[in-house]
Amino acid sequence: MKRLAENMKRLAPWAQVFRQELIRRPLLVALLFVGTSWWAISALVLYFESQAPDHNINSFGDSLWWGIVTLLTVGYGDKYPVSAAGRIAAGFLMVSGVVGIAIVTAKISSFFLERALRERRGFVDTTRLRNHFVICGWKNEMAEFLQHVLGSNRSLRDEDIVLLNNAAEDMFDAIRETPALKKIKIVKGDFFSEMNLRKVEPQRARKILILADATPNAKGEIPTITEADARTIMAAMTLNNLARGTPVAAELLDPQMESYLRLAQVNEIIFSRDYTRMIVALASTGTGVTNVFHDLISSKSPHFIGTEAIAEQFVRHKYGDLVQYYLQNRTGVELIGLLEYSGNSHEAKEKALRRAQHTTNIKELVSNLNAVKAMRFNQPKFCLPADYVIQEDTMAIVIENRGEIHVA
Repeated sequence: MKRLAENMKRLAPWAQVFRQELIRRPLLVALLFVGTSWWAISALVLYFESQAPDHNINSFGDSLWWGIVTLLTVGYGDKYPVSAAGRIAAGFLMVSGVVGIAIVTAKISSFFLERALRERRGFVDTTRLRNHFVICGWKNEMAEFLQHVLGSNRSLRDEDIVLLNNAAEDMFDAIRETPALKKIKIVKGDFFSEMNLRKVEPQRARKILILADATPNAKGEIPTITEADARTIMAAMTLNNLARGTPVAAELLDPQMESYLRLAQVNEIIFSRDYTRMIVALASTGTGVTNVFHDLISSKSPHFIGTEAIAEQFVRHKYGDLVQYYLQNRTGVELIGLLEYSGNSHEAKEKALRRAQHTTNIKELVSNLNAVKAMRFNQPKFCLPADYVIQEDTMAIVIENRGEIHVA
């Protein structure tokens, strides 16, 4: 008894290590336990059976086959122990199989369940985010808005869109229930928080859109126009530091806040309330201009206004040459103007500064620098003369006939 007590005392540290590993790595321990039980008890059964008459387990291969069948509770019955000792050992293997397989099954199930819960709660694998489209904030009828986004961007897929907002869980149900939006990724959290913005990898995104979010806060209070715009400005300023190379568009409710977004180098500012007032006011003219705007921006219309890159061969050439090119080579696409200083505002300003400094004349240099300072990015130009020279970082404004649109 004394020797047994000493041996148990020596095994105590190993038992403690096993207990700790079982807590830390239950799947690995369960697999080792099942594998060890299979081999050890199979060898033991072979030993017992070799001494019994009429045994049908004749080799270690037979014993392993019987062991795996018993362990997984399949029970083919082609091999089985006939000795009493062999059957007792088989009982231990059955219990070991039930316990071990239960742990393995539970661990695998919990892995997939946790993964599904993480995705539902907004945990996104950021290592896979590339060339995605980030939408910060929330709008009423968000599902319809997202379908318009996809309809307006033919190259954009639902799995490319990442939403960052703090909307209530039930608000996402309409998105998840829409087949065309099932693969959209959702990140929960305040979109103006730097920590949350880092989660969506803005520096690797193709574009970022900041919405004027008027969703209630944790207390159920609806933010004022100033508070909603303050959120937008905070997000824009943070993105100006995190993702200087990514184009950012922001929705603004109060035009008086425009200067703050200009400081944050936002590429496009959307004055949604002003646009609504202007379009409604146009209806008073009785000319049907509102219908024109509707057909040009609706994702359900076959005619769509947009911009596209201009071939390098037309840069620093006359606008009339580009008009002729579209007339002769671009059937179904109508050129209506130019968008100057387009793309990334940071890169465009750096290029303009380098060009402005290509002079030794101080007066001309000062004039060039003032011109750079006064640059208006994404500036549309219409009704241009044929001899107008197309500058760098300019895009063509076109109306495209996309053919018949089938709306689900």
